[in-house]
Amino acid sequence: MSTDYSQLLVGKSDKKGEVEFTIADADLFNKDVKEFTVFYNIVEESRFKLFRNNKFELILVHVTEDWMRQAKIDISKYSGQLAVKITWNVQCDTLSVKGSGEEQYTTVKAVQIDN
Repeated sequence: MSTDYSQLLVGKSDKKGEVEFTIADADLFNKDVKEFTVFYNIVEESRFKLFRNNKFELILVHVTEDWMRQAKIDISKYSGQLAVKITWNVQCDTLSVKGSGEEQYTTVKAVQIDN
């Protein structure tokens, strides 16, 4: 059974926000699935995408008319469930993850590329 994570961003502002959730979908860690999209949303003037690529990197992409931000975290050491926290504002975006039993999140700041 798959969860609709796209609902997490419904009603949010593209200027500032935060979501925190746990991904329990087995396809996130399935090596036979080349890419797993957690969500793709249009929020006001921005687009947000969170996905796992074939290198087992969880990638957050936040795109506006003026710039694109991208954050990547290697999730190859995790299995089962993954707690995820995403924050964004006018200055920066962050992507944080932690596995079962971990107390602290591993956090990366998104890199910005101006259009």
